[in-house]
Amino acid sequence: MTDVATVQRLEPADARELAEMLRSADDRRLAVVVRGHGTKAGWGVPAVRTDAVLSTARLQEPIEHCAGDLTVTAPAGATLAAVNAVLARDGQWLPLDPWAGGESTVGGLIATNDSGPRRHRAGAPRDLLIGVEFALVDGTTARAGGRVVKNVAGYDLGRLLCGSFGSLAVITSATFKLSPLPPASRTVAIAVPDGAALGRLIAAFAAAVLTPSAVEVALPGPRLLVRFETTETAAVQQAAHAETLAAAAGAHARVLHGADESACWHGHDAAVHHPGGVLLRLNVLPTDVAGVLAALEQRASLHGLRLHAAGRALLGCLLVHADGESAALVELIRHLRTAARPPAGHVAVLSAPAAVTHAVPVWEDLGGAAAIMRAVKAQFDPRGTLCPGGGPGGLA
Repeated sequence: MTDVATVQRLEPADARELAEMLRSADDRRLAVVVRGHGTKAGWGVPAVRTDAVLSTARLQEPIEHCAGDLTVTAPAGATLAAVNAVLARDGQWLPLDPWAGGESTVGGLIATNDSGPRRHRAGAPRDLLIGVEFALVDGTTARAGGRVVKNVAGYDLGRLLCGSFGSLAVITSATFKLSPLPPASRTVAIAVPDGAALGRLIAAFAAAVLTPSAVEVALPGPRLLVRFETTETAAVQQAAHAETLAAAAGAHARVLHGADESACWHGHDAAVHHPGGVLLRLNVLPTDVAGVLAALEQRASLHGLRLHAAGRALLGCLLVHADGESAALVELIRHLRTAARPPAGHVAVLSAPAAVTHAVPVWEDLGGAAAIMRAVKAQFDPRGTLCPGGGPGGLA
């Protein structure tokens, strides 16, 4: 157990100083945990030892926007809000809407591959990343990809770092492809009568000739939120089509815009952001979403759990927050892992009280992938300096 009072705070001013601090820590056999704003510091498994926290918070400049190429290169410590404020001057944006919103840093977005409702159309950070610069534990710096959308083919180290939880290298800057800012937005909020109707609606939207930026499912409800961010005419027309699909499934829909739309999405994002309890990330087949949510509601009612869920209905990516007795939470996780078996489904415990994580592993068994991940870790970080035991699957 690490004594918090003895943990060193490393705050480099630039990428070169960061690399030197990392080399020094590796030479002294210090265990290093990387932090941006710490918005997802409680996710996953804590490092088994932390001798130093390496902060990227001072790496905020420059933000280099190439509007003609629809790309931006930003340092790891820059927040998403700061990046998008620069991009908005030329009518562009980085269309990510992660867990912590605009407070998420560029480095943190990549390290956790965190995404939100707009993942439906825009993708996750790994889908928008075209180049990355990073520091290795031996003090060298490297670059993968480039600063234009068309890069020379090769091994994609940027995607390897996505979701690595800072266990392989320290990201110092990244280049993303951008989108034009949409001039208009409409959201169709659909109150669904039951799980069967939800399944029909999800199938209908999957088959529809529509271009929503988000198709979100939520509990309690269930309900669907379908967002169209495009021109005014297209947004209105597509929202009307979505209303027709909802009516055909026996569901009630209303179209939101302006302040009502903003309030709706704020409430949706906040629904799973509760202190205490467990936060789970589920990945299931889109065809299984309605069934999984129905099973969740049934078990929550049976065991007296307070339950909220939100996620990408047509991608099968769900966040579930449940609160109640530890034993019931443990049984919920075990049930979900039995129902959502790899390769079709996965359940990760993003955060939970110790009583739960002592009873069930945070990560599922990685099977044959574990050996590959250990081999990659050994190449990047042979002494286990970075986030020991805190990588995906408990990677040491």
